Amino acid sequence: MLNMIKLDWLGMRKYRNRIAVAVISSFVWGVVFGAEVLLPMLVWGMFDTSLYCFDAEEKGKLNQLYLTLPITRGTLITARYSMSLILQAIGIAAGIVLTIAFSAIMQGRTVIRLHTFSPSPQSMFLIICASLLFCAILSLAMHPILHKFGYAKAKIVGYVLPMYGSIALIVAFIILAPRIGAIGNIAQSVSQWVNGNIALAALAMLCAAALLLAASFALSHKLYAKREF
Repeated sequence: MLNMIKLDWLGMRKYRNRIAVAVISSFVWGVVFGAEVLLPMLVWGMFDTSLYCFDAEEKGKLNQLYLTLPITRGTLITARYSMSLILQAIGIAAGIVLTIAFSAIMQGRTVIRLHTFSPSPQSMFLIICASLLFCAILSLAMHPILHKFGYAKAKIVGYVLPMYGSIALIVAFIILAPRIGAIGNIAQSVSQWVNGNIALAALAMLCAAALLLAASFALSHKLYAKREF
């Protein structure tokens, strides 16, 4: 499996600049919406980077190469998910450091908005779990489709819409929630419950993320096994 991860990583070498883009864009998001979104956006960016193996595979006709090697389709699926989790883990580690540094620098300053977020172990753990849950949802919405139809055929439905549509919805929610009373009240109630039950909320999100990721993996395995090249 490790060799398969290396092959995918080598195949997507021209897309590695996406990591730098993820870091820079996460800082922009942090300035606009606060330090608390820096880590989630960095993890999202790393998840996005992991998906370029599908594009590299088709452009380089690597799927035909892989099928000539002593690699089972199950190994390929496992390698793809493993690489995604590795990149997300790197995003989490880097995000923790950058969030702490960014918060210390921006604390009390007004740059587009007043920055008041002060990271604590509890809040960072909650943000990490929420980030993993978000990526697990995206994985279920995207990986099975991309494994079944490939990047070229499923780019819109299997990549663009879930990847960027989800961010658009989140931004719309952040902007509209304070302006729409009913939504704002629900969001405030949920936020108050989460703040009072951080450990339970984080554990629930982590369990949900694990279940969704397992469902995504199983579905991808089933669909890719039937795919014809």
